Amino acid sequence: MKYDLIVIGAGPGGLMAARTASREGLKVILVERKQNIPEIKRLCSMLMRLGPGGFSSDHVPKDKVINQVRVTFESDLGEHIIHLKNLNVTIPYHGGLRTYHNEVWISPSGYSYGTLPTNDDTYGYCIDKEALLAGLLNECIEAGCEVRAGTKCTDVIEEPDGVKCSLATGNTTSEVLAHRAVIADGAFSPLLEKLGFNEGRTGPPPLKFLGYALDRIDAPYPESRFLKLAIPSIHKGQVSVGLWPHDTYQIQISVPIGSPENLTDLMDRIMHRSPFASWFKHSKIVSKLACNMALLPNVEKPARGRIICVGDNAAYAETAIKGALGCGYVAGKAIKKSLEGGDGNAMYNDYWDHAFYAHSAEYRAFGRRTLPPARMLDDKETDTLYKWIIDNHLHGMLQDVVADNLERLKADLPQIAAKIVVPTAPR
Repeated sequence: MKYDLIVIGAGPGGLMAARTASREGLKVILVERKQNIPEIKRLCSMLMRLGPGGFSSDHVPKDKVINQVRVTFESDLGEHIIHLKNLNVTIPYHGGLRTYHNEVWISPSGYSYGTLPTNDDTYGYCIDKEALLAGLLNECIEAGCEVRAGTKCTDVIEEPDGVKCSLATGNTTSEVLAHRAVIADGAFSPLLEKLGFNEGRTGPPPLKFLGYALDRIDAPYPESRFLKLAIPSIHKGQVSVGLWPHDTYQIQISVPIGSPENLTDLMDRIMHRSPFASWFKHSKIVSKLACNMALLPNVEKPARGRIICVGDNAAYAETAIKGALGCGYVAGKAIKKSLEGGDGNAMYNDYWDHAFYAHSAEYRAFGRRTLPPARMLDDKETDTLYKWIIDNHLHGMLQDVVADNLERLKADLPQIAAKIVVPTAPR
């Protein structure tokens, strides 16, 4: 057997797995279909939030112990260290670091409130993900990992004594044999589908995203605010506006795949014919990026046989960046344990089960307590709701605020409350 481990996919999770396993003394090969591994050509999260908050709610569930990856940053001029606190891991990072001090929710007429009650704390950082990937790649190579860029893995077959992977590099095909495999090839993975990891995973239609990087945004808020705009008359979802790497800014929208809405036309209406059009009057588009996101439930046991699935091929958005880094690190350790005769799969699956809020039934229920206000209300009702939140000095993610104070909302704004209460099926 030529290799101890083959890692398929060189995003944060795959690179972290390859780095960890190589530093543990394993013979590792990393394959990535992109020729320029750090380069990102699709819309991708650049936000690393601090604290324990989740994706759809900031409430900590109590039905299950969740040990999410928590990050801190040690900063110097051009040299930073990312700490994965609960894993006691450090990652050098040599990219830009732009600070968010709050997330601000804004109605069509400009009523706004913050997720955090104060702007004194740090909400998170906009990082340069390409710089993060470049640094991790260099560390993999320094640790002795063999890297094959511009190479696609077309098939993985488990055999009694290892895994056989079919690779395609240009017009050349080859096979690689390894004792174990980490599959970190991103959402919509054909390999997970072939290997049966997607069995029983059904969910709503995927989302399609469009984002523009802009040279400037003339918003009446400090740039250290991550802005969430609500314009129901134009878009039945949130419009995200904030920082982007290299002194640029971003605007992002999404709709379900299959929606008749044209994202380019929708973005044009937001930027030029919405209540926020003045913000973008002098903006120039630096780049346009798009992506799709699967909304499938998480794979229950992503470590099985000789394979571990890492990152958003096995989970929803909570694996973004810091979650993927944690999964990659634990996967590398678990592979080493397996090769030494231990139960590395049990080790990884236990970590996975407690790594994300989405694995808590209570947490999943948080997001189903009310319907999304941006989908159910019109512009005037949205203004009224946000003003009510401000007048009551409330803070938090919008649906948390609404659900936590629903009885008060029913008393004060019964017509609005009736529109966002989850309908009860007739008995």
